[in-house]
Amino acid sequence: MKHVIRNIRKMRNNRELSQENVAFNLQISQSSYAKMESGQSKLSVDRLYQLASFFKISVEELLKE
Repeated sequence: MKHVIRNIRKMRNNRELSQENVAFNLQISQSSYAKMESGQSKLSVDRLYQLASFFKISVEELLKE
């Protein structure tokens, strides 16, 4: 699961987006997003699809090691 979190952080940083910006687009709080990106909360399948859609990539790309 650590690789998924790393991939999400990498996608956000490569696009020079803040956690707040991504959280806003996912319609969640910044603190919820921060917990998700730090591994303090679990990622649901729905959230993975939402993130993939936001970053315009496949879920498989988020899941690859």
